Amino acid sequence: MSVFRASTAAALVALITAPAFAAEVPSDPVERCKGLLTLAPADSPMHNAEVGTVESFGTSGCKFTDLKMVEPADKVAAGKTPTTVTIDEISFDKLDFAKAYEGKPSDTLTAQATGISIDNPEVKAVLGEEPFDLAIDYALDTASKQFTLTEFQLSGEALGEISLDGALDGIDATDPAAAADPMQLMGTASLRKIKLHFENKGIIDKVIAFATAQGEDPKTAIEQGKSQAVLGMAALSAIGVPEAAVKSLMSFAQDFPAPKGPLTISIDPVTPVPLAQLATIKPGEAASMDLVKSLNVAVTY
Repeated sequence: MSVFRASTAAALVALITAPAFAAEVPSDPVERCKGLLTLAPADSPMHNAEVGTVESFGTSGCKFTDLKMVEPADKVAAGKTPTTVTIDEISFDKLDFAKAYEGKPSDTLTAQATGISIDNPEVKAVLGEEPFDLAIDYALDTASKQFTLTEFQLSGEALGEISLDGALDGIDATDPAAAADPMQLMGTASLRKIKLHFENKGIIDKVIAFATAQGEDPKTAIEQGKSQAVLGMAALSAIGVPEAAVKSLMSFAQDFPAPKGPLTISIDPVTPVPLAQLATIKPGEAASMDLVKSLNVAVTY
């Protein structure tokens, strides 16, 4: 499956905020919004995408309706039908147009895309026929180097919801090396907080059905996973994860693939914890257990 097929929804924001080359920002607000489409790379589905209406609001917002993108012909595998993505409406605000037209990501962005449909058999096998929505809201304070993800949410009536929010310290957007290799964040970034929320309304069944159609045996893998979960939970207890959190995770694992409710996992350290320090945690070690305790790990299910 191509990148276009597998991650189109998430790529929309990146394609809008990072044009292929630097250009002058149009003075006309609507033309300024339209330019974000024409500046996308020529081999990108966003380049000259079909759009119903284009509106501008405030000094940093745009709204597109009836957006349609077709996979470039030279990116389509032999014998395959080009993937088409349609979006009922996509809007964003807090966009730094000057940076966007320079080919740089905006330090702030609030974006929402509703009614996303991906016309591709492989994608539909996982996500189904119903459209889904995507929302993102983030901000990077370049002075303090703090990145805050207020919202990243993928949701659908027949799928459920996956959402993530949190904050990191030590994010330097001006460091080309870090931008080229995100793994370098392990050496510079610190975790301030993070929360993951998952609610199943059909996505698990669709993934299992897709895996089965590919000749895999997901039911056996799930049963094996449940057996291994016992060892995994013991390992979490050994590094100091609170017993209440471990029990909630265990309940979710044993109920899978039919969870009885949403799962929320949060980490809210007393003080920011360097990511590199988290990689040094060892079971049974006093210092490690003190560190894990300070993370304030909580799980609700």
